[in-house]
Formats: sequence, C-alpha cells, structure tokens
Amino acid sequence: MSKHVEIKLNKPLLSRRTFVAGMTAAIGAGVLPAIATAESTAQNKPYEFCTFIKFLQDLSYEELAQTLKAIGFDGAEVTVRKKGYIAPESAADELPKLAEVFKQHDLKIKMITTDIVGVQSPNAESILETAGALGIQHYRMGYCRYHKKASVKSQLESLKPQFKELAALNRKTGVTAGYHNHSGGRYVGGSFWDLQQLISDIPREEIGSMFDVRHAVAEGSGAWPIYYDIIKPHITALVVKDFRWELKKEGDKRLSPLHCPLGEGQVDYSKFFKQFKTDFPTALVSLHVEYLRDAGTEANIAAIKKDFGKLRELISAETE
Repeated sequence: MSKHVEIKLNKPLLSRRTFVAGMTAAIGAGVLPAIATAESTAQNKPYEFCTFIKFLQDLSYEELAQTLKAIGFDGAEVTVRKKGYIAPESAADELPKLAEVFKQHDLKIKMITTDIVGVQSPNAESILETAGALGIQHYRMGYCRYHKKASVKSQLESLKPQFKELAALNRKTGVTAGYHNHSGGRYVGGSFWDLQQLISDIPREEIGSMFDVRHAVAEGSGAWPIYYDIIKPHITALVVKDFRWELKKEGDKRLSPLHCPLGEGQVDYSKFFKQFKTDFPTALVSLHVEYLRDAGTEANIAAIKKDFGKLRELISAETE
C-alpha cells in the first residue's frame, strides 16, 4: 500500500484538513467566481492550465485536488519519478486512484513528470501503458546529459535510435513525450539545435518539445526567439516560470539564473505571448513555481496562486 493511501485511510487528517479547508477558503474568495465563468465556457477555452506539484507532495490525493480546484487549474503535472509524488514502480496502482479523485473534482492529470529517456528506463512500459489507459496524453521525459570527453556529434548519433525506440512505445501506448529544455552546458536540448536533430523525423504526437521559455532566455538571452522558431513545429506543451541573474551565494564571481516570481524576472512574457498566441491558439500550459523550494506547502500554495493570477493577466493582456 502506498504512503498516500495509508495517509488517507489510516491516519487522522484533522490538522491537515483544517489547513486545506483554510487555504481553500482563502483561495476561493478571489478565484471561485473565475471558476464559475470558466465552467460556463469550458468548451471554448483556448488554454488548459496545470501546475507542477513538486513542492506540494506532502498533500494527500484529496487535499491536492481540493487545492488545485480552488485555485482554478484544470489539472496537475504529477511527478511519477524517483522521490516523486507517485513512485514509478507504483504507477500502475496509484495513478488510477489519483485520477479517480481528480475526476470527482472535475480535474485531470494533464501530464506526468518521469525519468523516462528510453524504453529501457525502469518501469517505462508500465507507466506509459497506465497513462494511456487513463487518457493522460502527455509525459515529461527525463534529461539527457552530455559527457564532456566525447564529441557532441557522436553522442547525438547514439541517442537517435534510443529516441526512435521510445517514439514507437509512445505510439503504442498513445502518450506523447515532451522533452523539457534546460539551460546549462551539459544538457541535451539547451540550445535546441541538437534536440531538433533528434526529433526532426519523429511525429510531434510521439516525441515533441515541452518548451520552457525561462530556460530558453537563460541559455540564449536575446537569441531565444531563434530557439523558439527552431523548435516551434515540435512544441506540444508550454512551461511558464521566470528567473533573475543573481549571485547564488556570497563569494561567487559569476551570476546564476535563479528562479523568481512570474513577471519579476528576465523573461519578456508580453513579447513572448504575443507571438505564442498567434502560433498556438490552443495549448497545454504548465505553471512551475520553484523559487521557494523548502519553504513549506502553505507558502508554495500561496506562490502558485499568485503566479497563476499573473499568468492569466499576461495572457489576457495579449488577447485584447
């Protein structure tokens, strides 16, 4: 039995229920009217919104569903990986349970975050078959990293068969992989030229790009529109977050891209959404809030609510 089922069925939840009820009431005070409006126009909704739950993993399934519903999301990006919300080896049992709880709140698991980089990744087939059976259409792949002592070209050539094999498994299970770009010299896909080579002849429905504009700006600064144009035909979902250039710790001589609240950093979302909304009238958008980390669940829920409000403001401004 998983830790989530044990928590929900065998342990008293009075304090946690009180916490979630309080958070739901506080969130709902400003958001519930928006939810009602969204429900009345659901069929015409251009974007679907979910959030990355990395820092909400101590909540039970019911508590998570209540919290996301109160904020106004359509669902969640659920971690199904090592140290994730659901352990990879438990996915076949736990994903259906979470999906059922979400269904009771009119939510969906919009995406799962995995460590899968190939068909040989642990539990890959079980996870994807379960996701496909539940109608979960997207999963985020794990990262591929370069080895410093080998040539980039040879490493990309060795990855191509791996990606094609994974694409075949995705086709079989009916789930789309999204490769998430990450800034930094060791990450495959950071500058997009390499990722485009890997997936250029793979249908987007099998492996595409989970485009993260924050990391595109951190990697290429003013060159991010070039990166976006390179990978645009392959984009399957959008990741939204922000960053500032700061010293990571005292004594550092070089600035690092550190996460910050949405709209307060280096990403020009006004410019980005103007282009993105022209190119993608509909899309799955995942909000990532990663600047509080271990500050606790309550603080992260408040930050998610704040950034989601900012996200809707930024998108709405470009709609008018």
